[in-house]
Amino acid sequence: MAISVTVRNGTAVGQKSLCRSCRYASIQLGYSVKEEEIRCCYLNEARLVTFPVSKCTDYFSKLTPTLFELEKIAFIIDLNKSGSAIAGFSSAVVVAGKAESDSE
Repeated sequence: MAISVTVRNGTAVGQKSLCRSCRYASIQLGYSVKEEEIRCCYLNEARLVTFPVSKCTDYFSKLTPTLFELEKIAFIIDLNKSGSAIAGFSSAVVVAGKAESDSE
């Protein structure tokens, strides 16, 4: 008869540090595997991180866009423009005119 043992919230083995995908991390790598220095720059205070991090309260993913990046790509809708029936939509004639002028 086999006995199965389940360990919950145990120590993670071989996992990558959460710092690798964090915006606040400053990572310096050397030529060898052991030559690595990670500093957390949250609140402009560079703190040395001496162990692989699994959870962090100040974590901010590099993949998540910031508010500034979202504002940079946002489409501005002019609600004061006369002649628009519904805010955010324009007539097909205006869109077709823009497409034709862009292709020339």
